[in-house]
Amino acid sequence: MDFEIKTNHTDIAFIGSGISSSFTILHFLDQLKTNSINKKISITIIEKYPEFYTGIPYGIRSGFSVLLITSLKNFLPEPELSKFIKWLNENKEWLLEEFRSEGGELSSEWLSTHKEKLKNNEWEDLFIPRRFFGCYIDQKVKNNIEAAQKNDSISINFINTEVIDLDKKNDGYVMSLDDGQKIISEKVILSVGSLPTVQLWKKEDLIIEDNLIFINNPYKPNLKEILKKVEVFLESTSEKKCNALIVGANASGLEMLYKLNDLESIKSKINKFTLLSTQGLSPDSIVDEERKKKYAPKNLLSLVECENLTAKQIAEATYRDLDLADEINLGAASTVDIISKAFGSLLTKLDQEELRKFACRYGNDIGRRQRCAGYHYSKTIDRLKEENRFDHIAGRFVDIKKDSDNKYSLEYLDTKSGINVTSEDSINIVFNCIGSTNLDATDIPPLLSKIVNKKLCVPNESKIGFDVNESLEASSNLHIVGPLLAGNIFEGKAVWHVEHCGRIIWLSQVLAEKIYNYFDEYVVKN
Repeated sequence: MDFEIKTNHTDIAFIGSGISSSFTILHFLDQLKTNSINKKISITIIEKYPEFYTGIPYGIRSGFSVLLITSLKNFLPEPELSKFIKWLNENKEWLLEEFRSEGGELSSEWLSTHKEKLKNNEWEDLFIPRRFFGCYIDQKVKNNIEAAQKNDSISINFINTEVIDLDKKNDGYVMSLDDGQKIISEKVILSVGSLPTVQLWKKEDLIIEDNLIFINNPYKPNLKEILKKVEVFLESTSEKKCNALIVGANASGLEMLYKLNDLESIKSKINKFTLLSTQGLSPDSIVDEERKKKYAPKNLLSLVECENLTAKQIAEATYRDLDLADEINLGAASTVDIISKAFGSLLTKLDQEELRKFACRYGNDIGRRQRCAGYHYSKTIDRLKEENRFDHIAGRFVDIKKDSDNKYSLEYLDTKSGINVTSEDSINIVFNCIGSTNLDATDIPPLLSKIVNKKLCVPNESKIGFDVNESLEASSNLHIVGPLLAGNIFEGKAVWHVEHCGRIIWLSQVLAEKIYNYFDEYVVKN
């Protein structure tokens, strides 16, 4: 790719080049291929990290040996699923070799367990390495861009730096770059992914002390290098057996637990693994088929005949049904489809205002109680429990305390008692996998802070997304795509979580059509 700045003016500028940008570009190029515009569209893609098209989850920062949290068939909708499987069949030899070479004990076990399915190209039920999808999307975007350039329908410019400011000028926007350059664009697509993780301790990405390594950002510069630093720390520390703490039981937290147990050089030197999360519950993975058939969300079903519902009524009924499932020890893997279908059908009864309330106030909160994960993650926890090497604390992180013997311990706010507690076990390795910050925080990325202050983007009630119109515009010709679309309504559907690939594909297609129509109408008028 050519990273030199060729012009200071462009028709479309993407700020960020993760999966949401990639699918928007693919859909837009499909539109141009089907119905050409009598204008060569100039596109500029600005990405602050070295890798384009994949974002953190599917790129080199996550590495080759972490697995999807859902099965492939639940990860990717048709028709993209079939296209991806065809590509997997054609490329599986080198993909599996990369996975084998970077992975460890658990990765070898995965290859052995699924040997026959891999041989027979039976991918749908597998929790595959998610880097496979990153390689696919990277290749697909590059091929489509190359074809569009040959057709002379687009020109494209790649810039590897950070956008630090954005100003509205006349009919376009001026982007100020970290290297001092300025780019003018008629349309800007803000696609910077999720808000960053809250830094829990000392406000640094990585802290290494005599008996402690604290990782605030497991993906900076990348997970492989961070794990190498953990390995070096374990070799150098005076502690014979170390204890590891992972703050957060979300996908990232489970991923860290999995990787620490995948690599023998790390696993063998850790005595105990502890998860800390508010509810003290790990995502569920086992479906109880028999009990699932008998379960009914009776509180939600009781609302079916009601005509005038509120978001609060639906949410409270959902919580009660989740509580009932907890009481009979029926996990989220067994109930998520049933409960989601039940409250999803009730959302059609809400007016626009109430639907927006649900998207902003309740959707993500319910989602946190419906977390599911692949069996490979729960199996790791089960094994550690059998060895008496695992604990899950219900609480919130407060601090890491150092005593006179140079040992560190965890201080947390206990969920049940509401008081601060100091753990009995010392802590040597800490991974911060807590959720993202919100738009009310003082330490959000500078670019987002500036565009909020200038009122180019207005945070909605969700505090993790911006208000946009049906064209996904926060301001005229300033579009949002990706996780920052949380708390909005599109095509009559409430959106509160935009990290699922199916939603990303859908919303990027909506945006691509709006962009295409804009330039198509412009050419017709002129």
